[in-house]
Amino acid sequence: MHAGRGAATTPIAGRVAYLGEGGNLYVCDAKCDKPICLTCAPKAEQALAEPILPVGLGEGIQAAPSPSAPAAYDLPTFAPDGTQIAYASVRRTKFGPAFGINTYDLNRRVASVIFQSPDRPIYFFWMPGGERLLFLAGDAQGLKLMLAQAHEGRPVRVLLRGLPLFFDWSPGLNDLAFHYVPAQEEGPEQVGLMNVTPRDQRVAKVIATGKAPFRNPAWSPDGTHLAYVVDNKRGQFVLTVANADAGAPRAMVGLAPATTAFVWAPDSRHIAFSTLKQEGKMSYDGVNLLDIASGNVSTLVSDPVIAYNFSPDGKWLAYIGTSETSNTWNVVAASGGQSRKLCDFTATSAESAVYRVFDQYALSHRIWSPDSRAIVFAGVMLKEGQEPSDMLPPPSVWMVPIDGGAPRALADGSLAFWSPR
Repeated sequence: MHAGRGAATTPIAGRVAYLGEGGNLYVCDAKCDKPICLTCAPKAEQALAEPILPVGLGEGIQAAPSPSAPAAYDLPTFAPDGTQIAYASVRRTKFGPAFGINTYDLNRRVASVIFQSPDRPIYFFWMPGGERLLFLAGDAQGLKLMLAQAHEGRPVRVLLRGLPLFFDWSPGLNDLAFHYVPAQEEGPEQVGLMNVTPRDQRVAKVIATGKAPFRNPAWSPDGTHLAYVVDNKRGQFVLTVANADAGAPRAMVGLAPATTAFVWAPDSRHIAFSTLKQEGKMSYDGVNLLDIASGNVSTLVSDPVIAYNFSPDGKWLAYIGTSETSNTWNVVAASGGQSRKLCDFTATSAESAVYRVFDQYALSHRIWSPDSRAIVFAGVMLKEGQEPSDMLPPPSVWMVPIDGGAPRALADGSLAFWSPR
């Protein structure tokens, strides 16, 4: 562990949830000198009075797995107020993998199993208030988007079935914005709005149908606008910004005919967007910034990028670049200017999976500390010019200050996210 040069006297805010030793889920502050294990076997200094039994009976499972069977955990996701974490678990049984969706209350130090199934959870999204969460689970036929109460024994609703399937949630409208291809060829690819009440759901509006090379529609942070990509039927795809209810759409930017990713700036007045250099690859053609009031587009990053996200205060954009031998973490001011490299690294496979759909994860998982002073990731730090090889050490969770301080290894780990506060 390294002391950051020029370290600030005030601690960096927030907590980090990470998958660490033994594949267990841990939480710690930015110093991480006393991490708490949320899923370990019972010990006096750990958070649980008894081990979590991550799954029970589900459709297609004939018997509950043995409590002594080792479990694996994944996808730690903080609730909006930072007091709860949702996470996936899996045990191997003679009937196949048995999956669970779990929550952990950090204040009460209580774990709950809220869903059990043979379907594999792949993504979590907490709804405001911390009482409900949306999640995606996959089987051989595709994906299911489900809505669950964050309590044991409550029913779980299936909202959509399809592949691919991306979404965002608007608390002001109680609407789900979706982009998906319905399962079993039940309809065309479509972008739309679904109204979700405590008892039912209905598609309120189909915004567009047909091929649209992007992933998730996204509401601005202030909830006043919705952004998505459509085919203008004149040989071009267009980044479009509409009112929150998808009314009065404005075609903002014509796009190259390849997958486009975008994320809203915290000020709700700008969108950072990029288009893939080549389908099937991870590298985008830089990062552009759209001013939605004027329609002006400027270039923030001209070099290839893999993933990016704005700091909570909106002043910085952190992005993953590429070099001849490795990937790099970099920051650039949201107002433009010269980029600054933070480090060279190679990511874990779990981190790389997140980067491939970084625009969806930007809605629910945080790489930035709440005070915008540092980022977190899991992987191996490389020296300048060092090439990844089979001789690299095990991956660690790294906290990287953006002020030029030295990156600091918090713990061994494969996936990490910061709390929202």
